[in-house]
Amino acid sequence: MKGFSPAADNNKSPILSVLTTYLADGDRVFEVGSGSGQHALYMSASLPNIQWVASERESTLPLLRANLNDYGTPNIAEPTVLDLAKAPEPNNVAVQCVYAANVVHIVSEPLVINLVNWAGIALDERGFLILYGPYRYKNEFTTVSNQNFDRWLKDRDPQSGVRDFEWVNAVALNAGLSLVEDHSMPANNQCLVFQKRGQRSDD
Repeated sequence: MKGFSPAADNNKSPILSVLTTYLADGDRVFEVGSGSGQHALYMSASLPNIQWVASERESTLPLLRANLNDYGTPNIAEPTVLDLAKAPEPNNVAVQCVYAANVVHIVSEPLVINLVNWAGIALDERGFLILYGPYRYKNEFTTVSNQNFDRWLKDRDPQSGVRDFEWVNAVALNAGLSLVEDHSMPANNQCLVFQKRGQRSDD
């Protein structure tokens, strides 16, 4: 496939193990920042009863669409454009999971806020937002390699960088999402799982 990423290939199986914990047959997953579509192809093939929607910026969409057309399964929908630089709008069809791998540390903080806010709007009641990548805790890096990675990211783009878990958690709370689990993953990464808060019974 075009645009193959060894890193995406290495982390796909551990991420699948997390996703299966929170998904049920018939659920619709919306992936933010699908890139070349490696995770979309692997996850949808591994979860044939899940509907997968991949998304990318308009400039990257042709590569994503070509790979999905060549290697995709019937449960992958036509990929869609999602530009986090624009104010997020409600999705026409509610989804049970919004998933983003290696996006939070690549895009700027305002775009992270847009991503999380969009999830808060798009998710069905009690739906999940799952964010994979490296994070800092209490202003500390978990490993020296993550600190070096953060330096490399900032040299490449000063607006990117490994985010503080506490900041991401606060953004999620503001969007109506509560942390369910913080899964430790291989290669010094985490999988943060947030759930949309339901209405109180007395509301």
